[in-house]
Amino acid sequence: MADARSGVEHAAAAESAVRTAGIVLAVLAVACRRLCPQRSFAVATLCAVVVAAVGGAPQVSVCVAVTAYTAAQAGEYVFWWSRPGVAALLVAAGIGIGRVSSSWLAVLVANIALVCVGWFAGLAARERRRRLVATAERQAERERRHAAGLRQAAIDERLVIARELHDIVAHSMSLIAVRAGVARMVMNTDPAQVAETLGIVETTTRQALHEMRLLVEVLRHEDAVDPALAPTPGLADISALADQTRRAGVDLSLDVRGLARPLPAGVDLSAYRIAQEALTNVVRHAGPTRATLRVEYRTGDVLIEVTDTGPAEPDRRARPGPHAATGHGLIGMRERAALYGGRLRAGPHGDGFQVRALLRTDDPAS
Repeated sequence: MADARSGVEHAAAAESAVRTAGIVLAVLAVACRRLCPQRSFAVATLCAVVVAAVGGAPQVSVCVAVTAYTAAQAGEYVFWWSRPGVAALLVAAGIGIGRVSSSWLAVLVANIALVCVGWFAGLAARERRRRLVATAERQAERERRHAAGLRQAAIDERLVIARELHDIVAHSMSLIAVRAGVARMVMNTDPAQVAETLGIVETTTRQALHEMRLLVEVLRHEDAVDPALAPTPGLADISALADQTRRAGVDLSLDVRGLARPLPAGVDLSAYRIAQEALTNVVRHAGPTRATLRVEYRTGDVLIEVTDTGPAEPDRRARPGPHAATGHGLIGMRERAALYGGRLRAGPHGDGFQVRALLRTDDPAS
């Protein structure tokens, strides 16, 4: 009798030691779950099986739920249900082996529920974290695109300003340089022509300053433009442009065809600037020569064509070769034409040179 009682006491002491060791290992698994979540979950599950086989302890079941949460949150699984399923089966086997009270079914359900709740809570936390990361990435991408759009807008604006300054300064300075050269040559023989030249220089300078002042005011604030400075030049001013070119020594013929009509502001300005740049090139490269400026209003587009016959004195001033097509002036004209769905051709024409630009006057997308 005493031996039997002693055996029972030894068995109870062994079960208590196993239970304590299982609880300690499960708690250590919880403490290490961030470093190795899957192994911690496996260790906590095995501890739960062993402890359940010797009578069970609710602390171990809680440890299994916590490690299941961390493992589900940290990993990516093809068969997401396999690990919690195996863990639930092992816990159920341990409860079946152990000696539990008549409420073993409730204990079984509670332990399996703890495993499943911990696992699904971890899956939900992982999915929420993924959504937050995706939202942050989308926001960062939107900000990058916005910043890139601002940079591109600034670049485009600088290009527009550069084109405008080039057109204003190049045209005016070319006329002034040509007329100043004429004045220098005749200053002792023809004072009347010198006076006329100085008047042309004064008028051209005032007009250039006027256009540059308008451009500067637009840069300062788009609503701060003085109404007295508007409007910007357009094809309605083409006759005045032709007169300026004639005063620079070019025998220019103006040919306007079709029914003149109001054009969209951007198209009107671009057409004028293309004609201005082409005539400036005639003055600069051909000098005193004969040229034709043709403006043709068509249905849906407008044609600008400038043709000259070449230098009157071929040996005095060289005509631009093929490399001239890469100059900033021709590049700017091509950009202006392309901006409104048009095209520009420039190249030798007989002994002279021809610039031919076609700009659409309606929506290019229509």
